[in-house]
Amino acid sequence: MNDAGDNMKIEITARHFAPSIELKCFIEDKLIKLLKYDSNIDFVKVVLLKESRAEKVELILTSKQNRYITKCYSSVFEKTIIKAINNMKIQIRKKLIHKTKNPIKSELM
Repeated sequence: MNDAGDNMKIEITARHFAPSIELKCFIEDKLIKLLKYDSNIDFVKVVLLKESRAEKVELILTSKQNRYITKCYSSVFEKTIIKAINNMKIQIRKKLIHKTKNPIKSELM
């Protein structure tokens, strides 16, 4: 487990292989950028799984009030990680838009 950003803890687990230091650094660098979208992210679990023809990445982000989960498959881990992080950005944005719209609706009623 590593400290990154604003006390965001990152846990990287690999199944069926040992990830390189470069891959771990790549993952951490990309994950820190998610703090722009939700500064309350405090824990990220990354599960890397090597299968016969695909490489799977599962991301579980825990924020103060939210939890985000995504799974992606691709032929290369770096490409898969980028896809998974883009999915997380979309989830975080949707959650934030949803939260800002709800108080307005309740005030109108």
